[in-house]
Amino acid sequence: MSEAIDAHVLRKYEVGQRVGKGAYGIVWKAVDRATRRTVALKKIFDAFQNSTDAQRTFREIMFLQELNAHHHENIIRLLNVLKADNDKDIYLVFEYMEINLHAVIKANILEEVHKRYILYQNLKAIKYMHSGDLLHRDLKPSNVLLNSDCHVKLCDFGLARSVADIDDDKMTRRSSPTTSPRDGTARRRFCWDRRGTRRPLICGAWAASSANCCLGPRCFVGRAP
Repeated sequence: MSEAIDAHVLRKYEVGQRVGKGAYGIVWKAVDRATRRTVALKKIFDAFQNSTDAQRTFREIMFLQELNAHHHENIIRLLNVLKADNDKDIYLVFEYMEINLHAVIKANILEEVHKRYILYQNLKAIKYMHSGDLLHRDLKPSNVLLNSDCHVKLCDFGLARSVADIDDDKMTRRSSPTTSPRDGTARRRFCWDRRGTRRPLICGAWAASSANCCLGPRCFVGRAP
């Protein structure tokens, strides 16, 4: 697990400070030498050493490429993919965000208006993913990125799953006349329950509670029934 950066990557990017490190890799703040754009450079260690890690890396790349085809403002953009010279590691280049929600919560600097705005953006991203039959499955504060304008982008799609082909004893997926993709939205499908009622595949209560848990119990203020 070397933190050294390959020469061909350094020719493309000016690498600055390290901004994060985890079990799967390390992230630096960098500058694209061609465009002078600030980016986040992520090196994934031994990305394909076993089937679990290979699937995680594959999902991260493929789902983000599909999501970025119709860019959503609250989902991180994958800008480039570079292989390492050792054919084991891999580099992913993302748009740069200044901080994650976990660090912001620890700093205790969020006002009520910030919490509501962050929650609203989380729900927009979740609704977009669910309309395309995609579940993030790892929504937590450290995977919610923010900039100084409180703009939110969800990241880390390594555990995401597509449910486009689900067909079990509780729910049967059928085609819908409105499944054609539209610019700016993910592909929308519907599911039918046992009573034959058509329901959109978006779990509103789950989405709200998942996004709400990132910010604490007082995002939704009201009386208990």
